Amino acid sequence: MAETTDFQKRLLQVGVDGLLSASIALGHQLGLFDALAKISSEEKPATAAQVAQESRCKERYVKEWLAVMGVGDIITVTEDEKFYIKKENLADLTRGAQIIPYHTFLPLCMKSYDKIAKVFTEDGPLGLAYSDFTGFYDAMASVSEALHKKHLISGFIPALGSGLKERLEKGGVQCLDVGCGKGFHSALMASHYPKSHFTGIDITQDAVDMANQQKKTDGQAFDNLAFIQMNGAKMDASWTDKFDLVMIFDACHDQMRPDLCLKEIYRVLKPGGVFGMLGVNGSSNIYKDKQEMGLMAGQLYGVSMFHCLPVSSNSEGALCLGAMWGKERAQKLLKEAGFKQVDVVPTPQFPFNILYVCKKDGIN
Repeated sequence: MAETTDFQKRLLQVGVDGLLSASIALGHQLGLFDALAKISSEEKPATAAQVAQESRCKERYVKEWLAVMGVGDIITVTEDEKFYIKKENLADLTRGAQIIPYHTFLPLCMKSYDKIAKVFTEDGPLGLAYSDFTGFYDAMASVSEALHKKHLISGFIPALGSGLKERLEKGGVQCLDVGCGKGFHSALMASHYPKSHFTGIDITQDAVDMANQQKKTDGQAFDNLAFIQMNGAKMDASWTDKFDLVMIFDACHDQMRPDLCLKEIYRVLKPGGVFGMLGVNGSSNIYKDKQEMGLMAGQLYGVSMFHCLPVSSNSEGALCLGAMWGKERAQKLLKEAGFKQVDVVPTPQFPFNILYVCKKDGIN
């Protein structure tokens, strides 16, 4: 048998890692990592039967999952087939972990695999509808919450400009979250700034329904928060000069006509109002993205190919941006929307993101 080349080894590793990734997502969804963490340790590893009982899953399937995780070096397997998670890895595998939610994208993207294949062909559809991606937005919300929760108030708000935090605390500030998804960002800000008002809009009714389930930490309903089903490219005509602050979190590139959305945002901002757009820190050049982002560029381009590009291409005249549209294209569209000054602000607290801060001409 001929010696395996480095490239062949690379291809094999990709295939193995794909199955490992899907298995990690499954363990995350079923709470298997949490169950294992709860009942085992290096000093007292657990059997498959014990993990199955703790997770309320079938023992035989749990044993197979543990085998995948064990041989894949995600967890540790002992000679007598017992299992545990190393102490230093517990935080990365259990609830609240930042990286684990990324693995959920693989099974979600694969749900539309056959449809994506048809979209690629010359005579295939232009793209796919948001409704083709059931479960995707819930996963995206989980990733966004894991990445943004810790620094949204302490990092994002101050980055939008001096004095804004104090104005939000004082009250009376009208804020809009475009493409709000499950409403995590708006709800967190509404809880921190109870004297200001927050509105979230999303084009999908499912997202709005989930967002309307947001509650205060004490379980009570918000009185300074509302969610509405609305297309960001065609907002309420009565909203001209309505909002002091408009925000988008990783949602501009998913729109078919983001140019129209950005023009609408300019319209609904009060003179002197601030627009903050958090997006993927792409460069608008594939080679540069590879050099600057490494393997993570593959994750971002991959999710874009299977989701962001199809939903943003699903109509005649769509701009077909994709997640990695990059800083160059983003600044161009923002200026065309009416924003004369666009500040590009690094966000070290939000990995793989960049923040665009714009202000509408006038006095506020």
